Amino acid sequence: MRNMKFLMRGAAVAAILIATPSLAQSRIDRARTAVAEATAKVEAAQTAGADKYAPDAYARAEESLRTAKDQLARDHRDSTINEARRASGLADAALAESERNKGAQIAAEQDARRDAQAAAANASADAAAEASQRAAAQDAALTAQSDAAAANARAEAAAVAAQSAAADAAAARAAAAQPVATTIETTTTQPARTYSSSRTTTRKVVKKPVRKTTTTVTRPAASTTTTTTVKTEPR
Repeated sequence: MRNMKFLMRGAAVAAILIATPSLAQSRIDRARTAVAEATAKVEAAQTAGADKYAPDAYARAEESLRTAKDQLARDHRDSTINEARRASGLADAALAESERNKGAQIAAEQDARRDAQAAAANASADAAAEASQRAAAQDAALTAQSDAAAANARAEAAAVAAQSAAADAAAARAAAAQPVATTIETTTTQPARTYSSSRTTTRKVVKKPVRKTTTTVTRPAASTTTTTTVKTEPR
């Protein structure tokens, strides 16, 4: 009975001695596997842009991974496993934060682009309105210049007309100041005069009496025209 106990105890110790290298080998493999997993996660986080969108979280994961690799090099298997697991968790957190920040940044960039486009459209509209205002102002200026030129022309024409009217008025006053000559024609008609003359014609005719002829001549009345010029002095 006692021998059986010794045999069982020896078998247990042998089993422990046999299992101990397996347990040790299992821990080093687990440490290496943990470091490999942590390395893959940190690299995945970096590829996803965690170093840009979640720099602090990524830096902690990277630092933890370096520590795990250092512990593995020192053959500190348990601390290697723990630190590698910590690095994996930090890498997962950095990746999640990166995705959130990336989405927020993309949304912000889209909003910024929309705002920039809206600002550009507003600027274009303002520029177009300003150009339209400038064109309207130029048209108004041209119209004002044209109106001013027309007004000047009308003023010059009015001035010329006024000068002409003044000249005509001066001429009229000068003419009125000159004496006026009035010509009066008077026609006097003399009465007609009648003259009688007697003429005796003697012919030698046998046995015929002598004929006496009397001729009456009437002269037309003579008319005389008298022209009288009267000058009237202005008052």
